[in-house]
Amino acid sequence: MTESLIAPSAKARFVVTLPPEPSRVGEQLQKLAGASFTTLTDTQDAFLHLARRARHRLVIMTPYIDSLGAGWAADVFAATEAANKVLVLRGRSQIDACGAAGQRLCQLASQIFDYSLAGVHANGQSYLETFHAKIVLADGAAAYVGSANFLYRSRETNLECGFLMEGDAVAPVAVLVEALLAVFG
Repeated sequence: MTESLIAPSAKARFVVTLPPEPSRVGEQLQKLAGASFTTLTDTQDAFLHLARRARHRLVIMTPYIDSLGAGWAADVFAATEAANKVLVLRGRSQIDACGAAGQRLCQLASQIFDYSLAGVHANGQSYLETFHAKIVLADGAAAYVGSANFLYRSRETNLECGFLMEGDAVAPVAVLVEALLAVFG
């Protein structure tokens, strides 16, 4: 008997940001997928869906952010009724370079964490513990896991892919995020 790797109550949608037209990959998708090509969920729509779904806490984990991305993240935080809006970055100083969009993001975020932690190995060599994951988590019940940073390139020019997950599939993502947030107390 073969067991399924996906729990029966797990739901996932493929989330994509396509390069701008004319896009070679967009043209090929249209040829290969035809009408089903339109069933792809846009990354921006997925993030707003998660924002609207969150009631208590919305977490955005993105290693990199620029001024367009700061505005994008601020829009996501503005779209939620969740009181706790958590942003995890790889270097908080990135927000300083985002101007007014960065200031707006700081006003909307409840907490901002810099997951860029220096350490020293037993042999005396220093290291930096950080991350490259991109996650948006709504109340531990729905999540995006994918390639999109909150950057101009990720929203406007790159091919970005990920999954919007709900149900049992979200549990390991939620545990990872909880473990990460526990590092910051």
